[in-house]
Amino acid sequence: MNLKQSILATLVYHDIFNYPLTESEIYSYLTGSKSSLAQVKKGIEQLIGEKRIGKNQEFYFLNRRKDLPLIRLKRQKFSRAKLKRAAFYATILKLIPSIELVAISGGLSMGNSTKNDDIDLVIITSRNKLWQTRFFANLILLPYKRSPHSKIQKDKACLNIFLDKKALKITGENLYTAHEICQMKPIWDRNNTYQKFLRSNKWTKRYLPNWEPGYQSRAAKSRSDKSAVLSNSFTAFCQNFINSSAGNSPIISISDLESFLISICIIHEFQNHQ
Repeated sequence: MNLKQSILATLVYHDIFNYPLTESEIYSYLTGSKSSLAQVKKGIEQLIGEKRIGKNQEFYFLNRRKDLPLIRLKRQKFSRAKLKRAAFYATILKLIPSIELVAISGGLSMGNSTKNDDIDLVIITSRNKLWQTRFFANLILLPYKRSPHSKIQKDKACLNIFLDKKALKITGENLYTAHEICQMKPIWDRNNTYQKFLRSNKWTKRYLPNWEPGYQSRAAKSRSDKSAVLSNSFTAFCQNFINSSAGNSPIISISDLESFLISICIIHEFQNHQ
């Protein structure tokens, strides 16, 4: 493909999701060979002059798709509220010591959620801790999880991807998967897990050669004394359970279990008063 064809291909891909692009987004998600921002700008100007694409405000789109900028702005509004909800879920998940990354995927990662969408989350676990971590993550978010039996999914947590840190490479190398990887937005990570994830999936450069991550690892925020007590209690229980299930000597006591149940109750009570 030449550059103008690459720009059109990029707009066509995002048109499937009713998503117009800014100039910088066309550059970042350009499909095809690597090009400079100046070259992309020139190609966009030529396509505008040829009336092959349109522009409204800062957004570019295929001809006859003038409705897309309004759709995007409307979905951005829905997404802002959902991002706050996602941050709440990620804060709870931080209590599980074997979780090394929590990220947003799907439409929300691009600010393209509809009003009734759920919240897709990606979780990367410590080595050989995937199944124990999955158990705790589903348990602690149980009141907020998407239910397959309910028609109401708005703002519910969907734990749709779990990855073990020892196996970070995503199979199925294609344009769609490359987009899903690059569009993923980490909320927090430990031990530079996000950078390790990207290094394991360098094949995405074949499809999106211009894309570069904008995320920097974020340290855990300081907690209040009450929150710290809750965190320490729950985290200790998780760690004891994980150690026991990994084949170490059982070290879970009745007091550990009581602390765990109290922690769950406090988390849920806290949410009810938000």
